[in-house]
Amino acid sequence: MVDFIDPFEYEIGWRDIVNDVQLPVGERSPDPAISTVWESEDTISLSIGESIEVRIETSDPFLDGQPISSALGDIISTGAGVPTISLSRTSGQSTTATITAVGGSVNITYLRLRARSLPVVKTVLVAATDSTSIARHGDRTYPDSVPWAGRHDAFAVSQLLLAQYSERRPTIAVRIVSSDLTAHLEAVTRQISDLITVRNAELGLNGDFFIENVQHTLARMTEQGDCPGPVHYATFGCEQSGIVVADNPFRFDVVGSGFDDGVFDPTAADNPTTVFIFDHATQGQFDVGKFGT
Repeated sequence: MVDFIDPFEYEIGWRDIVNDVQLPVGERSPDPAISTVWESEDTISLSIGESIEVRIETSDPFLDGQPISSALGDIISTGAGVPTISLSRTSGQSTTATITAVGGSVNITYLRLRARSLPVVKTVLVAATDSTSIARHGDRTYPDSVPWAGRHDAFAVSQLLLAQYSERRPTIAVRIVSSDLTAHLEAVTRQISDLITVRNAELGLNGDFFIENVQHTLARMTEQGDCPGPVHYATFGCEQSGIVVADNPFRFDVVGSGFDDGVFDPTAADNPTTVFIFDHATQGQFDVGKFGT
């Protein structure tokens, strides 16, 4: 256990409630024909042997990017030299064209990329709500979008949002000073997504929180009087887990913990020292090892 110091920041979590998710999803389909997906009339001047990289970004993703050919009108140039061109990739939403002047100087006045475009052909609205939360807190709509998600991905995101945020999830910022080696090791080994228990008697707070962000600070690098330096602070931004661990996890051959009685544990209840492991001397035994997620 490590003590924290002031300031201890606490947000009750009302503003983060989400109980109405509306996610428009654009469904794309490739064009059957090759067309111009990008073009430029900027002048590019290269001396003999000189190369340049041209960043190509398209409004829609593309497939089957074609080699840039002067014979097909993809590039218009003048000068004694000949431009040679290679593409870093032939699909995506961006690519890089490397152009080299061979045999003499080159002046390029037109450049284009031909490919099969992937435009949005229709938009599907994926919607999900939590009526119980809406009745309790009013309608709280998710304000952001989910770019590049398909309809099934968007549905999964909507379910996760409602499961996590249909009720308030308090957030805190807790500050720890490395007053000794134990406190220092606790502070520097904590990572984002670690589950920690936070107790604050003044707030009546005693719960599990996930670490969402970490900030380390070094202060007073030199000694001042009896106080050695440097001094290390760690500030952890955390969100309450909201996961309720089952009091009666499912176990075979235990009266009152089997089918219809035992409850499958959520992820937070998985404990490496008790979870069921095949071929383990003790945890591989029925009635000892517990089913995990």
